[in-house]
Amino acid sequence: MLPILPVFDKITARFPLAPIELFHGFLPFHRENMLIQVFHRRLLTAVMTVASASLLIADTSQSMPVQEQGTAIQLNGQTWSGRWIKRVEEGRLANYLQDDWLSGALGIDLLDTDRADQQRLRWFSSPFFAAVTFDKPVQHRYLDVQSLTQQWRTESAGNTLKIFTPDSIVQGVRRSKQEWGDRIVIDLSQRTPWQIQTQGKTISLAIAADLAPGIATIPTKNPTKDVKPTKDPKEKVSLIESVDLQAQNKQAILKILTKEALQPDVQTLSDPPRITIDLRHDYQPPDQSILWTNGLLRRQQSIALPNTAAKTEKDPKSLRFNVTSLLVDLKQPGLSMRPIWSNPNGMQGTSSLREMAELWQAAAAINGGFFNRDRKLPVGPIRASNRWMAGPVLNRGAIAWNNQAEISVDRLLFSEVIFVNNSVKPIPLTNLNSGYVQAGLARYTPTWGATYTPLTDNEVIITVQGDRVISQTRTGKAGQGKLIIPPTGYLLVARQAPELAAQMTTGVQLTGKTSTKPNNFSAFPHIIGAGPLLLKDGNVVLDPKLELFRPPFDRQGASRSTIATTKDEGKLIMATIHATPEGILPSLAQAAEILKKMGAVNALNLDGGGSTTLYLGGTVLNRAPGNIGPVHNGIGIFIDFPTTPTNQDQF
Repeated sequence: MLPILPVFDKITARFPLAPIELFHGFLPFHRENMLIQVFHRRLLTAVMTVASASLLIADTSQSMPVQEQGTAIQLNGQTWSGRWIKRVEEGRLANYLQDDWLSGALGIDLLDTDRADQQRLRWFSSPFFAAVTFDKPVQHRYLDVQSLTQQWRTESAGNTLKIFTPDSIVQGVRRSKQEWGDRIVIDLSQRTPWQIQTQGKTISLAIAADLAPGIATIPTKNPTKDVKPTKDPKEKVSLIESVDLQAQNKQAILKILTKEALQPDVQTLSDPPRITIDLRHDYQPPDQSILWTNGLLRRQQSIALPNTAAKTEKDPKSLRFNVTSLLVDLKQPGLSMRPIWSNPNGMQGTSSLREMAELWQAAAAINGGFFNRDRKLPVGPIRASNRWMAGPVLNRGAIAWNNQAEISVDRLLFSEVIFVNNSVKPIPLTNLNSGYVQAGLARYTPTWGATYTPLTDNEVIITVQGDRVISQTRTGKAGQGKLIIPPTGYLLVARQAPELAAQMTTGVQLTGKTSTKPNNFSAFPHIIGAGPLLLKDGNVVLDPKLELFRPPFDRQGASRSTIATTKDEGKLIMATIHATPEGILPSLAQAAEILKKMGAVNALNLDGGGSTTLYLGGTVLNRAPGNIGPVHNGIGIFIDFPTTPTNQDQF
């Protein structure tokens, strides 16, 4: 009978096993007989199911789509923006949910993972693993949380996946003073979704639970076996100003007002289920390393540097900066990097990096070069697929690369000249496709957009078709009017340069020449520039004055976006660097030293401050959702390989 099992297994595997007692004593206990018993149990269960339903045996996956997906998740009646995939796999219905939605909406911890095909998680429990899948082209990562969804009720309605979790009750709230700060513990009847938000001095925790009768106030001290008070609570001043607990629409809302802005350390524990909130001055998020997919590693870490400004014993001897980074292996098959910008139809426009990445279908991205916030125009180089979308300005740092994972990081000097009627005397141009305005003659090509709008008063626009000037137009006020850029030509814009405009009369022939230094930059199809250059061949080469950055840019602290190469060919670091727990922002020199500690060899500073953004899989990693500024351009990571990853080519 044993050879029959594989044939019948496909039919009977869909049914739960009938009770073993039905077969007790039928056969002696041998391995072969046990297999026969399992077969009989499955077969009898199938027959019983068919008899009761008066239906033929059929695989239930035949009656539903192989795959459903959407971009909205309704959690206990509350609608969220979150992606999901529902599909049948090996006879079972699998619910895949976007990874960072699980963290933000449910409170699930994403733990260190060195496997591309599995993600390690924790939620009121010991760590467990979830299978990984992606959409195509790869933009978002999804996790199969089967061990959780078995206790949930899920249903799909068009674009929305509805999730209903079991009811939970807040059974108690305890607060105690610790030597290092304050702790609040929320006791639950069972694990349940929770979300936390921090805005200034207010920390809000929303828990999908009702309040037990009698919970109205929170005691200032209530030590328990897992919450140890200080020896003398009066020795330390509480960091908490007030705590408020309310019930709203099947949710418990805990609001904590602190005496200063703090980042809470939130953990979930089991037996019994509870949430702990620790508040302390010196808290920093734990280091984290997640292999998001083959060739792309997500990291969160705290990197210490000596505090050279320390003057007293109270000053910290070291400064620990918060660094969020992506390690990218451009040698990984199917993984590539390209410039991206806000408006695919031209150079004017800004948007959040998330919107930009989703528009270009990038899996990951970091913000790129500088731009004019008022005009929403670039003021640094963008070269994509051998086309100068925007030209370099001054002699500032840039990164260049090709599709063979060859990369160069250096200061880039760019120049263009034109010759009138085959003259040997060149006329230098100030800029190419740039929002950086200088007196002289600038050039604008169709990559700038279909039209050009004057950036300064009283410009003279010279229209060039092919190699001939076909017209001149004098403009009035800046920002008024639009002039068509010929698809097979360009515009020359004379600003405060009447003597140059006088040479560009209708009918004259123009030829031009472009050059870069270093010379090898002209061979790279992709370039993004910003500056200043931070590292070259492992050495700090920071020189803001050489790149014409004005004080106090060279000395002041700010959030930093950076990109760097490592000693391994084709491997890159995309890193954002933020303040220490004391609120000290990194200087350019500190950013260079941090990157050296991370293994960088050549490094470039990108646009920073409010522009500092690192994006991965639908989520901004380094900023809260309400604190994301618009940017003009970025560097995108694109992935085109099978949606079910394998555990190969790890970092």
